[in-house]
Amino acid sequence: MQSIKEIFIANTAEAFANLLERAALGNAIQQDRVQQEIDLSQRGQLWGGDNKIIITPTPIPEDLLKHNIAKVGYRNIKNLWPKNPDVRLCNSILDDPELIEALIQVFQSNKDVKVSSYSATEDYLNLLRFLEERIAGWHVVNLPRTTNPLDVVREIDSKNGFREMVANLFPRKNIKLPIGFICKTEADVAKAISFFLNAGAGFVIKVHNGESGWGVKIIDDDAVQKFTESKIKNWLRELFASDLIWNFAPYVVEQFISVDKTTGGGFPSGEGHITDKGFIFDYNCGQEVTRNGSFEGVVFSNDIIPDSVNSSMRIGMGTIGNELYSKGYRGVFDVDFAAGKDGGLYVLESNARMTGGTHVYHIMSYLGISGSNAYVISNDSFRYNMPTQKPEELLARLHDVLYPIENRKRGIIISFISLNRSIIGIITIGKNKKDALYLSQRAKYCLNEH
Repeated sequence: MQSIKEIFIANTAEAFANLLERAALGNAIQQDRVQQEIDLSQRGQLWGGDNKIIITPTPIPEDLLKHNIAKVGYRNIKNLWPKNPDVRLCNSILDDPELIEALIQVFQSNKDVKVSSYSATEDYLNLLRFLEERIAGWHVVNLPRTTNPLDVVREIDSKNGFREMVANLFPRKNIKLPIGFICKTEADVAKAISFFLNAGAGFVIKVHNGESGWGVKIIDDDAVQKFTESKIKNWLRELFASDLIWNFAPYVVEQFISVDKTTGGGFPSGEGHITDKGFIFDYNCGQEVTRNGSFEGVVFSNDIIPDSVNSSMRIGMGTIGNELYSKGYRGVFDVDFAAGKDGGLYVLESNARMTGGTHVYHIMSYLGISGSNAYVISNDSFRYNMPTQKPEELLARLHDVLYPIENRKRGIIISFISLNRSIIGIITIGKNKKDALYLSQRAKYCLNEH
């Protein structure tokens, strides 16, 4: 039997459990958000390299996993899941004696297995403590070296905490923070809006713990011209009543940045990780972000970010990475930027966890693909215009565009398949931008009813 080197706990939904449980689980309209986070856990099959176990809330569709193992070239991957799935994956693992016993057997049969997760959570720490009491000979990676690891994770993850953390680090060269305010109440938010209104400038409101565009409201420089002081309170009251997420103070209100979309889509992002030796830069990428601020995917190509911006991003990443290291943070993190039309590079926020780009970077590295020899686009919400299809049907329909086309490093890798929604995740690897867009369009055509 081949050895296991790593165990990945794909607690993607668990990372946002507090928010989902308070703002989504009791709301039928928001159930889609919960299912999306659970579906996204399937991306864990692409984390790391070979010889691994991925624990997901629900099974990765067997046909998809077998297909990816064969086409990507993995030899030793196993998917485990708890009997009773829940948003809080680690609790579900603890409640499943057979799964716990399976993990103990893995540790007994393999030396020094590395254990990591999508995100450090209270439930994850409880699982680690339980396993540490049962068996030795394995170790945790990507966990902060502090008395309470979650304190630093929450500080980085929160919009207000991160802003306070890096406020004294910038400006540096052309890197800066947007003008902004941390607000504790709706009245404070109204005052901040008034500030930008008087300056004739657009603004962005962010809930401190929102994610992927949920809990973000953007008013650009054109839209702000329609605002008046007398209408701010009524407009804000309607906004806060529109979704339960707006009940969760504090908030950040900051200037709207008019971005240069030719630079990484306007919102380039960098990712790195921190070990006991210090900060290590991993990659810069572009991002696909909707007009309302929702994240859709990443783009890798040497052509999309100018060298000068790449250099500034690496300086910003290093500055922030060193600060996080000094605070005891260990693990993966990213920094999202806005490439301003004014030439400024604005630091927006950070995520103290794996991200929507991590699985893309990992599979590219495993396959020997980079932005210098390919154009890569991911889409974590690729919707098709048909009733929900079974995995084997989707794979059959997409056969001609799936990686590797004609045994070349070109084609589409499916990162997840939703079993109850007409949505899949894809990574499109093209020779160039034109080719990648062509393959994405081919995929859409294959999955539309004709």
